[in-house]
Amino acid sequence: MKESSVVLMLLVAAVMAEQEPWPAAANPGATARFTPRNWGYQLQGHDLDELRDSMFDVLVVDYSTTGGADGELTATQVRALREDGPCGPRTVLAYLSIGEAEDYRYYFEEGWLGPDDNPAPGAPSWLGPTNPDWQGNYKVRYWHNGWQRVLWGKRSGPDRTYLDRIIDAGFDGVYLDIIDAFEYWGPRENDGNNEKRSSASAMVKFVKKLAAYARKKRGVRDFLVVPQNGSGLIAEWSYPDAAKPKKEAARQRRRYFRTINVIGAEDVFYSGNRDENNPYRPRKFRLELLDQFATAGKPVLAIDYLTDRTKIDRFWQEAGARGYVPYVARRELDRLTIPAGHAPTCRVSP
Repeated sequence: MKESSVVLMLLVAAVMAEQEPWPAAANPGATARFTPRNWGYQLQGHDLDELRDSMFDVLVVDYSTTGGADGELTATQVRALREDGPCGPRTVLAYLSIGEAEDYRYYFEEGWLGPDDNPAPGAPSWLGPTNPDWQGNYKVRYWHNGWQRVLWGKRSGPDRTYLDRIIDAGFDGVYLDIIDAFEYWGPRENDGNNEKRSSASAMVKFVKKLAAYARKKRGVRDFLVVPQNGSGLIAEWSYPDAAKPKKEAARQRRRYFRTINVIGAEDVFYSGNRDENNPYRPRKFRLELLDQFATAGKPVLAIDYLTDRTKIDRFWQEAGARGYVPYVARRELDRLTIPAGHAPTCRVSP
Protein backbone atom coordinates (compact mmCIF):
# COMPACT_ATOMS: atom_id res chain seq x y z
CA MET A 1 0.00 0.00 0.00
CA LYS A 2 1.20 3.51 -0.76
CA GLU A 3 2.33 5.19 2.42
CA SER A 4 0.40 8.40 1.72
CA SER A 5 -2.93 6.62 1.39
CA VAL A 6 -2.25 4.51 4.47
CA VAL A 7 -1.47 7.55 6.58
CA LEU A 8 -4.69 9.27 5.52
CA MET A 9 -6.75 6.23 6.42
CA LEU A 10 -4.98 5.82 9.71
CA LEU A 11 -5.85 9.33 10.78
CA VAL A 12 -9.22 7.75 11.34
CA ALA A 13 -8.03 4.25 12.21
CA ALA A 14 -5.72 5.47 14.96
CA VAL A 15 -8.76 6.18 17.06
CA MET A 16 -9.70 2.53 17.00
CA ALA A 17 -11.68 0.55 19.53
CA GLU A 18 -10.74 0.58 23.20
CA GLN A 19 -7.78 -1.50 24.35
CA GLU A 20 -8.54 -5.18 24.65
CA PRO A 21 -8.37 -6.88 28.02
CA TRP A 22 -5.99 -9.81 28.34
CA PRO A 23 -7.67 -12.73 26.50
CA ALA A 24 -9.97 -15.05 28.39
CA ALA A 25 -8.58 -18.22 29.94
CA ALA A 26 -10.45 -20.31 27.36
CA ASN A 27 -7.37 -19.96 25.15
CA PRO A 28 -4.51 -20.88 27.47
CA GLY A 29 -1.87 -20.69 24.78
CA ALA A 30 -2.49 -16.98 24.33
CA THR A 31 -3.00 -16.15 27.99
CA ALA A 32 0.40 -17.14 29.34
CA ARG A 33 2.43 -14.01 30.01
CA PHE A 34 5.49 -14.00 27.79
CA THR A 35 7.95 -11.24 28.61
CA PRO A 36 11.26 -11.70 26.80
CA ARG A 37 14.06 -9.25 27.64
CA ASN A 38 16.13 -10.13 24.58
CA TRP A 39 16.07 -12.47 21.62
CA GLY A 40 18.19 -14.02 18.88
CA TYR A 41 17.22 -14.96 15.34
CA GLN A 42 19.17 -17.30 13.03
CA LEU A 43 17.83 -19.33 10.11
CA GLN A 44 20.99 -20.55 8.33
CA GLY A 45 24.38 -21.90 9.29
CA HIS A 46 23.28 -23.24 12.67
CA ASP A 47 25.94 -23.94 15.23
CA LEU A 48 23.84 -25.70 17.85
CA ASP A 49 26.51 -25.33 20.52
CA GLU A 50 26.74 -21.59 19.94
CA LEU A 51 22.96 -21.26 20.06
CA ARG A 52 22.78 -23.32 23.25
CA ASP A 53 25.55 -21.35 24.95
CA SER A 54 24.10 -17.93 24.13
CA MET A 55 22.36 -15.83 26.79
CA PHE A 56 19.23 -15.00 24.78
CA ASP A 57 15.85 -15.39 26.49
CA VAL A 58 14.27 -16.37 23.17
CA LEU A 59 15.74 -18.05 20.10
CA VAL A 60 14.07 -18.18 16.70
CA VAL A 61 15.63 -20.87 14.51
CA ASP A 62 14.72 -23.02 11.55
CA TYR A 63 13.37 -26.43 12.53
CA SER A 64 16.09 -27.96 10.33
CA THR A 65 19.81 -27.28 9.96
CA THR A 66 19.49 -27.81 6.19
CA GLY A 67 15.94 -26.57 5.65
CA GLY A 68 14.92 -30.07 4.59
CA ALA A 69 13.85 -33.31 6.23
CA ASP A 70 17.44 -34.56 6.39
CA GLY A 71 18.43 -31.82 8.83
CA GLU A 72 15.42 -31.75 11.14
CA LEU A 73 16.39 -31.06 14.73
CA THR A 74 15.72 -33.95 17.08
CA ALA A 75 13.78 -33.66 20.31
CA THR A 76 17.09 -34.10 22.16
CA GLN A 77 18.69 -31.20 20.28
CA VAL A 78 15.71 -28.91 20.85
CA ARG A 79 15.62 -29.85 24.54
CA ALA A 80 19.29 -28.87 24.84
CA LEU A 81 18.59 -25.47 23.26
CA ARG A 82 15.69 -24.94 25.64
CA GLU A 83 17.17 -26.22 28.88
CA ASP A 84 20.98 -26.32 28.80
CA GLY A 85 21.93 -22.68 28.24
CA PRO A 86 23.94 -20.62 30.73
CA CYS A 87 20.88 -18.71 31.92
CA GLY A 88 18.59 -21.69 32.48
CA PRO A 89 15.45 -22.53 30.51
CA ARG A 90 14.65 -20.39 27.49
CA THR A 91 11.96 -20.23 24.80
CA VAL A 92 12.80 -21.70 21.39
CA LEU A 93 10.54 -20.93 18.44
CA ALA A 94 10.59 -22.64 15.04
CA TYR A 95 10.46 -20.44 11.96
CA LEU A 96 7.52 -21.35 9.69
CA SER A 97 6.67 -19.57 6.43
CA ILE A 98 2.90 -19.72 6.04
CA GLY A 99 2.43 -17.14 3.27
CA GLU A 100 4.98 -18.57 0.84
CA ALA A 101 6.09 -22.08 -0.12
CA GLU A 102 9.84 -22.76 -0.24
CA ASP A 103 11.26 -25.11 -2.87
CA TYR A 104 13.88 -26.61 -0.53
CA ARG A 105 11.32 -27.92 1.97
CA TYR A 106 10.46 -31.61 2.12
CA TYR A 107 6.91 -31.03 0.82
CA PHE A 108 7.84 -29.23 -2.40
CA GLU A 109 7.76 -31.16 -5.69
CA GLU A 110 9.93 -30.13 -8.61
CA GLY A 111 7.19 -31.06 -11.08
CA TRP A 112 5.02 -28.25 -9.77
CA LEU A 113 7.08 -25.68 -11.69
CA GLY A 114 7.14 -24.80 -15.35
CA PRO A 115 10.12 -23.59 -17.40
CA ASP A 116 9.46 -19.97 -16.37
CA ASP A 117 9.79 -20.93 -12.68
CA ASN A 118 6.08 -20.34 -12.12
CA PRO A 119 3.46 -23.02 -11.37
CA ALA A 120 2.96 -25.60 -14.12
CA PRO A 121 -0.58 -26.58 -15.21
CA GLY A 122 -0.60 -29.58 -12.88
CA ALA A 123 0.56 -27.69 -9.79
CA PRO A 124 -1.68 -27.48 -6.71
CA SER A 125 -4.26 -24.70 -6.91
CA TRP A 126 -2.86 -23.13 -3.77
CA LEU A 127 0.58 -22.52 -5.35
CA GLY A 128 1.01 -18.97 -6.62
CA PRO A 129 3.67 -17.13 -8.61
CA THR A 130 7.34 -16.94 -7.75
CA ASN A 131 8.59 -14.22 -5.44
CA PRO A 132 10.99 -12.27 -7.70
CA ASP A 133 12.84 -10.90 -4.68
CA TRP A 134 13.52 -14.26 -3.01
CA GLN A 135 14.55 -17.11 -5.29
CA GLY A 136 12.83 -20.41 -4.54
CA ASN A 137 9.87 -18.85 -2.73
CA TYR A 138 6.34 -18.93 -4.11
CA LYS A 139 3.20 -17.15 -3.03
CA VAL A 140 0.50 -19.41 -1.62
CA ARG A 141 -3.26 -19.09 -1.38
CA TYR A 142 -3.19 -19.71 2.33
CA TRP A 143 -6.97 -19.93 2.61
CA HIS A 144 -7.01 -23.10 0.46
CA ASN A 145 -7.47 -26.34 2.37
CA GLY A 146 -4.74 -27.94 0.28
CA TRP A 147 -2.06 -25.63 1.65
CA GLN A 148 -3.35 -26.04 5.17
CA ARG A 149 -3.12 -29.83 4.76
CA VAL A 150 0.58 -29.35 3.93
CA LEU A 151 1.08 -27.54 7.23
CA TRP A 152 -0.95 -29.55 9.74
CA GLY A 153 -3.14 -32.59 10.26
CA LYS A 154 -0.99 -35.68 9.59
CA ARG A 155 0.92 -36.85 12.64
CA SER A 156 2.96 -39.75 11.27
CA GLY A 157 4.55 -41.26 8.20
CA PRO A 158 6.76 -39.76 5.48
CA ASP A 159 4.10 -37.15 4.74
CA ARG A 160 3.88 -36.00 8.36
CA THR A 161 2.89 -32.37 8.17
CA TYR A 162 5.12 -29.39 8.86
CA LEU A 163 3.59 -28.15 12.11
CA ASP A 164 3.45 -31.71 13.45
CA ARG A 165 7.19 -32.09 12.84
CA ILE A 166 7.78 -28.89 14.81
CA ILE A 167 5.54 -29.99 17.67
CA ASP A 168 7.11 -33.45 17.83
CA ALA A 169 10.59 -31.90 18.06
CA GLY A 170 9.52 -30.06 21.21
CA PHE A 171 9.64 -26.42 20.12
CA ASP A 172 7.81 -23.97 22.38
CA GLY A 173 5.94 -22.49 19.43
CA VAL A 174 6.20 -21.07 15.93
CA TYR A 175 7.44 -17.83 14.44
CA LEU A 176 5.14 -17.31 11.46
CA ASP A 177 6.56 -15.50 8.45
CA ILE A 178 4.81 -13.89 5.46
CA ILE A 179 1.73 -13.00 7.47
CA ASP A 180 1.67 -9.91 5.26
CA ALA A 181 0.77 -12.16 2.30
CA PHE A 182 -2.75 -10.83 2.88
CA GLU A 183 -1.58 -7.55 1.37
CA TYR A 184 -0.46 -9.28 -1.86
CA TRP A 185 -3.79 -11.06 -2.43
CA GLY A 186 -5.98 -8.29 -1.06
CA PRO A 187 -8.00 -5.35 -2.40
CA ARG A 188 -6.71 -3.38 -5.35
CA GLU A 189 -7.10 -0.10 -3.49
CA ASN A 190 -4.56 -1.43 -0.96
CA ASP A 191 -2.13 -2.30 -3.79
CA GLY A 192 -3.13 -5.98 -3.75
CA ASN A 193 -3.96 -8.08 -6.80
CA ASN A 194 -7.66 -8.19 -5.80
CA GLU A 195 -7.93 -12.00 -5.97
CA LYS A 196 -9.06 -12.32 -2.34
CA ARG A 197 -10.69 -9.14 -1.12
CA SER A 198 -11.31 -10.74 2.26
CA SER A 199 -7.62 -11.65 2.54
CA ALA A 200 -7.16 -10.00 5.95
CA SER A 201 -9.97 -11.85 7.71
CA ALA A 202 -8.86 -15.04 5.91
CA MET A 203 -5.39 -14.64 7.42
CA VAL A 204 -6.78 -14.13 10.92
CA LYS A 205 -8.87 -17.28 10.46
CA PHE A 206 -5.83 -19.17 9.17
CA VAL A 207 -3.71 -18.26 12.21
CA LYS A 208 -6.56 -19.20 14.55
CA LYS A 209 -6.90 -22.63 12.90
CA LEU A 210 -3.15 -23.24 13.15
CA ALA A 211 -3.11 -22.28 16.83
CA ALA A 212 -6.18 -24.38 17.60
CA TYR A 213 -4.62 -27.44 15.98
CA ALA A 214 -1.46 -27.15 18.09
CA ARG A 215 -3.18 -26.29 21.35
CA LYS A 216 -6.30 -28.42 21.16
CA LYS A 217 -5.84 -31.23 18.62
CA ARG A 218 -2.22 -31.85 19.60
CA GLY A 219 -2.77 -30.92 23.24
CA VAL A 220 0.15 -28.45 23.58
CA ARG A 221 -1.94 -25.99 25.53
CA ASP A 222 0.79 -23.39 26.02
CA PHE A 223 2.02 -23.48 22.39
CA LEU A 224 3.23 -20.01 21.41
CA VAL A 225 2.14 -18.34 18.17
CA VAL A 226 4.26 -15.41 17.05
CA PRO A 227 3.48 -13.72 13.71
CA GLN A 228 6.15 -11.68 11.95
CA ASN A 229 4.94 -8.42 10.35
CA GLY A 230 1.39 -8.00 9.08
CA SER A 231 0.37 -5.53 11.80
CA GLY A 232 -2.11 -4.09 9.29
CA LEU A 233 -4.43 -6.99 10.05
CA ILE A 234 -5.86 -4.87 12.86
CA ALA A 235 -6.24 -1.70 10.75
CA GLU A 236 -9.49 -0.39 9.34
CA TRP A 237 -8.16 -0.12 5.79
CA SER A 238 -7.76 -3.91 5.60
CA TYR A 239 -11.56 -4.38 5.59
CA PRO A 240 -12.86 -2.03 2.87
CA ASP A 241 -15.85 -4.22 1.94
CA ALA A 242 -17.26 -4.45 5.45
CA ALA A 243 -20.43 -2.48 6.10
CA LYS A 244 -18.58 -0.85 8.99
CA PRO A 245 -14.81 -1.24 8.40
CA LYS A 246 -13.87 0.22 11.78
CA LYS A 247 -16.14 -2.20 13.61
CA GLU A 248 -14.89 -5.14 11.56
CA ALA A 249 -11.27 -4.19 12.25
CA ALA A 250 -12.03 -4.14 15.99
CA ARG A 251 -13.68 -7.57 15.73
CA GLN A 252 -10.73 -9.10 13.87
CA ARG A 253 -8.36 -7.45 16.33
CA ARG A 254 -10.11 -9.21 19.22
CA ARG A 255 -9.90 -12.56 17.42
CA TYR A 256 -6.25 -12.10 16.55
CA PHE A 257 -5.16 -10.92 19.98
CA ARG A 258 -6.91 -13.91 21.57
CA THR A 259 -4.75 -16.18 19.42
CA ILE A 260 -1.23 -14.78 19.28
CA ASN A 261 1.31 -14.20 22.04
CA VAL A 262 3.83 -11.78 20.55
CA ILE A 263 4.47 -10.02 17.24
CA GLY A 264 7.77 -9.84 15.38
CA ALA A 265 8.48 -6.80 13.21
CA GLU A 266 11.19 -6.22 10.62
CA ASP A 267 12.63 -2.90 9.44
CA VAL A 268 10.92 -0.99 12.21
CA PHE A 269 13.02 2.16 12.23
CA TYR A 270 15.33 1.76 9.22
CA SER A 271 13.79 0.86 5.88
CA GLY A 272 14.62 1.06 2.19
CA ASN A 273 15.95 -1.01 -0.70
CA ARG A 274 19.27 -2.05 0.81
CA ASP A 275 19.81 -5.37 2.52
CA GLU A 276 21.35 -3.58 5.52
CA ASN A 277 21.87 -0.08 6.90
CA ASN A 278 18.90 1.58 5.26
CA PRO A 279 18.05 5.19 6.12
CA TYR A 280 16.36 6.04 9.38
CA ARG A 281 12.73 6.06 8.28
CA PRO A 282 10.25 5.08 11.00
CA ARG A 283 6.67 5.02 9.72
CA LYS A 284 4.25 6.59 12.12
CA PHE A 285 1.25 4.51 11.07
CA ARG A 286 3.17 1.25 11.59
CA LEU A 287 4.51 2.27 14.99
CA GLU A 288 0.98 3.17 16.07
CA LEU A 289 -0.20 -0.30 15.07
CA LEU A 290 2.69 -2.04 16.84
CA ASP A 291 2.03 0.04 19.93
CA GLN A 292 -1.49 -1.40 20.02
CA PHE A 293 -0.02 -4.89 20.20
CA ALA A 294 2.35 -3.87 22.99
CA THR A 295 -0.40 -2.14 24.97
CA ALA A 296 -2.57 -5.25 24.71
CA GLY A 297 0.20 -7.34 26.29
CA LYS A 298 1.68 -8.69 23.07
CA PRO A 299 5.41 -7.87 23.20
CA VAL A 300 7.05 -6.59 20.02
CA LEU A 301 10.21 -8.40 18.89
CA ALA A 302 11.81 -5.75 16.67
CA ILE A 303 14.54 -6.57 14.18
CA ASP A 304 16.32 -4.08 11.97
CA TYR A 305 19.02 -5.21 9.56
CA LEU A 306 21.98 -3.11 10.62
CA THR A 307 25.76 -3.38 10.90
CA ASP A 308 26.56 0.32 11.42
CA ARG A 309 27.35 0.98 15.09
CA THR A 310 25.73 4.42 15.21
CA LYS A 311 22.51 3.12 13.67
CA ILE A 312 22.50 0.10 15.97
CA ASP A 313 22.78 2.32 19.05
CA ARG A 314 19.94 4.55 17.87
CA PHE A 315 17.78 1.55 17.04
CA TRP A 316 18.39 0.07 20.50
CA GLN A 317 17.50 3.34 22.15
CA GLU A 318 14.32 3.95 20.17
CA ALA A 319 13.08 0.37 20.39
CA GLY A 320 13.66 0.37 24.12
CA ALA A 321 11.84 3.67 24.55
CA ARG A 322 8.71 2.11 23.02
CA GLY A 323 9.04 -1.08 25.05
CA TYR A 324 10.07 -3.20 22.06
CA VAL A 325 12.65 -6.00 22.36
CA PRO A 326 15.46 -5.20 19.87
CA TYR A 327 17.70 -7.41 17.77
CA VAL A 328 19.92 -6.63 14.77
CA ALA A 329 21.29 -8.94 12.09
CA ARG A 330 22.35 -9.26 8.49
CA ARG A 331 19.44 -9.94 6.15
CA GLU A 332 20.65 -13.50 5.48
CA LEU A 333 20.15 -14.38 9.17
CA ASP A 334 23.09 -16.74 8.90
CA ARG A 335 24.71 -16.00 12.27
CA LEU A 336 23.90 -14.84 15.76
CA THR A 337 24.61 -11.14 16.14
CA ILE A 338 25.72 -9.63 19.44
CA PRO A 339 26.55 -5.95 18.86
CA ALA A 340 29.05 -4.17 21.08
CA GLY A 341 27.38 -2.65 24.08
CA HIS A 342 24.16 -4.64 23.64
CA ALA A 343 25.08 -8.18 24.64
CA PRO A 344 22.32 -10.19 26.32
CA THR A 345 22.73 -11.07 29.96
CA CYS A 346 21.06 -13.60 32.23
CA ARG A 347 17.94 -12.60 34.05
CA VAL A 348 18.69 -11.83 37.70
CA SER A 349 16.44 -13.63 40.17
CA PRO A 350 14.75 -11.37 42.74
